[in-house]
Amino acid sequence: MNNKMTVLSGLILSSAALLSAPTWAEGGHHFGKEATYEVTLTNLTPGQPIAPLMVTTHRSGRSFFQAGEAPSEELAMLAEAGNGLPMAEKLREMPYFSAAEVGSGGTRPGLSSTVTITGHVRDHLSLGAMLGNTNDAFVALSDVDLPKRGETLTYLAPAYDAGSETNDEFCASVPGPACGGEALSPQDSGEGFVTIHNGIHGIGGLDAALYDWRNPVAKVVIKRVQ
Repeated sequence: MNNKMTVLSGLILSSAALLSAPTWAEGGHHFGKEATYEVTLTNLTPGQPIAPLMVTTHRSGRSFFQAGEAPSEELAMLAEAGNGLPMAEKLREMPYFSAAEVGSGGTRPGLSSTVTITGHVRDHLSLGAMLGNTNDAFVALSDVDLPKRGETLTYLAPAYDAGSETNDEFCASVPGPACGGEALSPQDSGEGFVTIHNGIHGIGGLDAALYDWRNPVAKVVIKRVQ
């Protein structure tokens, strides 16, 4: 993590509006014919807004995180502050990654949002976005197949714990609309590795009855459109 303070209200849904985040264009390797895909995420949680979605296409066997491993600085930004732009920028410059895009707004419970991305037809896809009313939870898919021409694929996505910030559930360190607290906690090293998230327990300022969830937290539909 770094010590830059990021205001989550500019990156995640507030009760007032959806704010935009820019996208990153294609880069990386050449791996078969190029195609365009629509990635639609539906928020399945009762009380967790999901930040703008970061989506990447890449060679099989790659992803932007690994369960059981230490979180990168860019993953901490995505999972603690709802800011997927640093991760997208990093992936755009890495070998074997074709494209990285960030959505134009977050996703309220029960609603959907779509990101369009290019990739090569033999690529795989990974995605991630913060669950806003948490310390460092993020919904993610890692290294899944892309659909073939005329095909649509549907996945159910769980929530992961980035392991970059302690899950104290104090509003001072939860930046979503339920709290409006600090987006990043560089002084807190958290658990130190990525795991499946175990939800909200009501130990701090968050009411588990309102903000807890059970996996999966999102449905993701991927459609090849070109």
